[in-house]
Amino acid sequence: MPVSCLAALFFILIQPPLPVLLPMPLLLTRQLNPHTILGIWQLTEPVAELQQLLPPYLDASQLTGQVHARRQREWLASRTLVYHLLKHFTDEPLLLRRNVHGKPYFEEKGYCVSITHSPHLAAVILSDKYEVGTDIELITPKALRVADKFLSEAEKESTKSDEKETCLYWSAKETLYKMYSRKKLIFKENLLIEPAMQPNTLLGRVQTDNFSKLYQISFEMVLNHVLTYSIDQN
Repeated sequence: MPVSCLAALFFILIQPPLPVLLPMPLLLTRQLNPHTILGIWQLTEPVAELQQLLPPYLDASQLTGQVHARRQREWLASRTLVYHLLKHFTDEPLLLRRNVHGKPYFEEKGYCVSITHSPHLAAVILSDKYEVGTDIELITPKALRVADKFLSEAEKESTKSDEKETCLYWSAKETLYKMYSRKKLIFKENLLIEPAMQPNTLLGRVQTDNFSKLYQISFEMVLNHVLTYSIDQN
C-alpha cells in the first residue's frame, strides 16, 4: 500500500468518534443508571413550534388553563421533553396523567416521572423502575427574602445567607416534596436538608408524624439555575 494511503488510514483511525448531535433546545440527556434518564430543555421556541413537537395522541387540554404565553411554553417544553425521554424505554403511545396530588404518571405503564420548569429551562427525570423527583430553580435573591419560611435554624447555619446555597436548599426541598408525592407538608418542619460527604450531594429527610425517610439528593448548576434530583432505589 502506498505511503500516502497508509498515512490517510492512520489519520482516520486516530480520529475521536463524533459526538451525538442533539436538537438545539435539548441541552442534555444523561443516563443516571440503567433504569433512569435525565433531560434538560432550553426554552427557545415559540408556542406554535412546541405544539408541533408533541406526539399527535397527546391530550393537550391542560394547556387551555395556561393563559399566559410563558406558562404555555413551559408546559409544552416540559411535555416535549417527557416524550423525548420516553423513547429511550418504549415506542408505545402512552398518555401522561396527573393523580389527585398533581403528580404526573403514565396510567398504562409503571413508569415514574418528575417534571420541573422555569421561564428558561425545563427538566425531566424518568425511570422504568424507581420513584424519582426533580426541581430546577433560577438563582435569584428571592430565596433569601423568604428563607425564614422554609429553612430551619440548622439549615440557616449551613447556607450562611448565601444566595446560591439558599436556592439550592429550596430546590432540594421541592425535590423532596415530589418524592413524598403527597401534600400537607410544611417545608420548614417536615422537609429537612443537610450536607452529605459525597460531592454535589445533599441528604434530605421527609419527617411527619407517621412517616420518616432519608433520601439522597444530587445537584448541579446549569445556566444560572440549580438543578436537584433524587432516585429512590431502596
